[in-house]
Amino acid sequence: MRWKGPDGRLHVPAPTAEITKMTTDLVISSRGSPWRIYSRMMATVFPAFFLLYSCLLIVIGLVDWNPTIIIVASLISIPPILLALRITRPPIIQLWNATPDANGNTLHNRGSLPALTTPVPTRIERHLLTDGTPLEFPSSRGPWALFAICVIMGTALSFWISNSDGSLAPILAFGLLAIPLWILGFSIPVLAWWSVASNRLKISVRRVEAEAWLIAGMVSAFPAFMLNSLVVPELIPNHWSEIQASFAAIAIGAPIIEEICKATALLIFFSSMRGRRAGFLVGFSIGLGFALIENLQYIAVALFGGPAELAATTLVRGVGSIPAHALWTGFVGSAMGGMLDELKLDKLAEEKLTSTQIKIIDKVESVGLDFDGDGAAEGFKPDRNLLKNLDSQGDWIIIGSQSMIPRNIALGRRPVDPFNYHLYLQ
Repeated sequence: MRWKGPDGRLHVPAPTAEITKMTTDLVISSRGSPWRIYSRMMATVFPAFFLLYSCLLIVIGLVDWNPTIIIVASLISIPPILLALRITRPPIIQLWNATPDANGNTLHNRGSLPALTTPVPTRIERHLLTDGTPLEFPSSRGPWALFAICVIMGTALSFWISNSDGSLAPILAFGLLAIPLWILGFSIPVLAWWSVASNRLKISVRRVEAEAWLIAGMVSAFPAFMLNSLVVPELIPNHWSEIQASFAAIAIGAPIIEEICKATALLIFFSSMRGRRAGFLVGFSIGLGFALIENLQYIAVALFGGPAELAATTLVRGVGSIPAHALWTGFVGSAMGGMLDELKLDKLAEEKLTSTQIKIIDKVESVGLDFDGDGAAEGFKPDRNLLKNLDSQGDWIIIGSQSMIPRNIALGRRPVDPFNYHLYLQ
């Protein structure tokens, strides 16, 4: 942007500060939001579910070589893909640090963001930080209470309909409550079990990490769904009876395929499995993600069977299938975590993962897309170890309101420079 001033001279904006490595320690606090993980979970599972079936249609179209199915399914899959990418975008905080300097300025250009004005001359620095907000859950009593209410209401509606002598009132009541009972019935048990496991293990985990584990569990349901739908039926002999074929598919084929897919998803998180307890939590979360997307379908089908079937399916899935998925994958994760801890492979895996992430950012931004959210499509080049080092500090705490303060002040020490101005934008 260029413009002419009153003096007739051509003016251009001052250059923005380049991204540099932060040299001071900060504690970034955030407002506690125990239910936010639930809202994020729900915002992810619905596009993932639609994408699951659109991918199945694409595979069927490829197998039958039906271009119409392939094109339609591909077009249908675009909106959920874009929505899922938007929701799961790794949160990065951009920090602008203004420090008093007699040779500095009082007005600082920040590109597309509003300019920063300070009451005294300052020099501006710009940093990137990964979101280290800790994972937090509501008390498990709340989710379990909602789960119990869903089962009780479904049972009560069933008795009401059976004793209503054809009255429309209970049917209308079920019609109004069906969708809320379905949504709470398939999701609240997942939150309850996740809260129980996290509180029992008492492991400090970043929310963005936990969300990645849950999403990996949902993604692992894709190949399992494809194999169970298309491959397993072809492996069952034709001379078997319907009962034998169903038993083989449900009791043998599906469990083996599902556990293999979930265990494969575990391999992505080598760097997070630092010991048996951490490995168990990673596996438990992946199992819950798988159970969440599977539960959505089972309880949706139960809706058409009436309130009695809805209540029974919600109860059985909530106390049986969901913890089973989580426990089996948790045991596998615990074994992997113990092995990695003994062989010290987690450090090597973490370095490889960080290097891969940086290469991906550079590749994507080389075509002009701002992938890392720093306001510039120039790749991740100022300091290759910036995100890795900041990520390992874990300097995030929860207090009553959003603010940013130096760590030495948070610990009750004398501030090194009490006149620093800190501004962060998410």
